[in-house]
Amino acid sequence: MIDKLCKRILGHPEILGRIIKGFIKEAKDVSLEEIIELVKGKKDQKGNSYFQQLNNVIDIAHHGRVEFDYFCCINLPQADGTMKRIYLDVEIQNVENPGYAPLTRGNDYLSRMITSQNGKECDYRNYDGMKKVYSLWIMPKAPKIKDGHMNVYETNERIVCGTTAEEKEVYDKGVILVIYLNKE
Repeated sequence: MIDKLCKRILGHPEILGRIIKGFIKEAKDVSLEEIIELVKGKKDQKGNSYFQQLNNVIDIAHHGRVEFDYFCCINLPQADGTMKRIYLDVEIQNVENPGYAPLTRGNDYLSRMITSQNGKECDYRNYDGMKKVYSLWIMPKAPKIKDGHMNVYETNERIVCGTTAEEKEVYDKGVILVIYLNKE
């Protein structure tokens, strides 16, 4: 019951809006009020919604089933007039070490969110349509030593030889954020 209540709270526009504004880089030019309106169901001129709560189950043949706590996508207006669609998974993890590293599970979730875009956002002819994914993990029962910490895990380029760099948008497709809370 507590798990279901937590998931409902995560999806509340005021809470989800603050999560998006606080942790999603692509939301930097959008006000909190505007993000909340997008989450509440604001539509564009063509009647398309900026926000969509997605089916929280992804079942990949021969790889198993994953049930996200809260899974959505949102189109965020950018300062240059374009839109950026991002996919967001928000997880509440009460046990810091359930027999595996939650960060490893976060990588699995990122992979599944990217794979689930195949045939919708991109395909084998156009991988550039792939959208960025975020997996945010809230750890409410973290050890006191980690209380208040927030860690970000993302892909960065390291040039080994030469000077030519790729545009970050080409390889920056997944971010895991872990927020450690402590009951005290």
